[in-house]
Amino acid sequence: MKTLKIVSALLMTAGLLYVPAFAAEGSSQLLASFQTERDVAAKELILDKLTQSYPDAGPALLEVARSAGDSDTAWLAIRGIGHLRFKGAVPFLAQSLSSKHAYVRANSARALGEIKDTSVTSFLMQAIKNEKDGGVIEQMSLALTMLHAVESVAVLKTKALHSSAQTRTWVVGAVADLGKREDVPFLATYLDDKDHLVAMRAAEGIEQLTGQDFGFPPSVSGPPSQQREVAAIQRARTWWRQRQAAADRR
Repeated sequence: MKTLKIVSALLMTAGLLYVPAFAAEGSSQLLASFQTERDVAAKELILDKLTQSYPDAGPALLEVARSAGDSDTAWLAIRGIGHLRFKGAVPFLAQSLSSKHAYVRANSARALGEIKDTSVTSFLMQAIKNEKDGGVIEQMSLALTMLHAVESVAVLKTKALHSSAQTRTWVVGAVADLGKREDVPFLATYLDDKDHLVAMRAAEGIEQLTGQDFGFPPSVSGPPSQQREVAAIQRARTWWRQRQAAADRR
């Protein structure tokens, strides 16, 4: 750590390291260490200390993100901005949704969700519409959920066919959280998904929107039982098929 401090000081003196002039006294060393550290796990620890100790570090982290010479420093600084809910970064974060770096896009979306500025909803909707990376889609769907963007349900549905089961789970969950009863047929199409978690999230979503109880074990009762989850999913399938049959008879 002593060596890192010496390197940081030399880089600052040489003008090769950017530390905002308005950074709070005491935070400048952490900002310098954050920028010079190359191990991502170590950078995260420094960032955690910075955001916990200096809740007004948002402007400084924004300048670090803007001037970052590597993507790891950029996306981690953006993550810190989100943790601090610094609204002054919103225009930069919206612009960063089109970054060539997936981690920058993902963390920009997450930060926008944490800041809860609904003015960016249209930017997020356009970004997720064009996004291909599963991890980024997941964070964008979460951000839209955080913003209570019910108008995004239609575009979210277009991303639910992603090849990644994890991404399908996140998107189906976002549709359930933002949707209405009229979205139940969409969720029902995922009851037969080949991935257990996708099917389970679809069934839980139908519970959310209809008030049905398919018998999922409560999370407070201990470790989940996949056997009970499978039985609950099957009850959801049976319920849906009975509804379809009743509708056909009318």
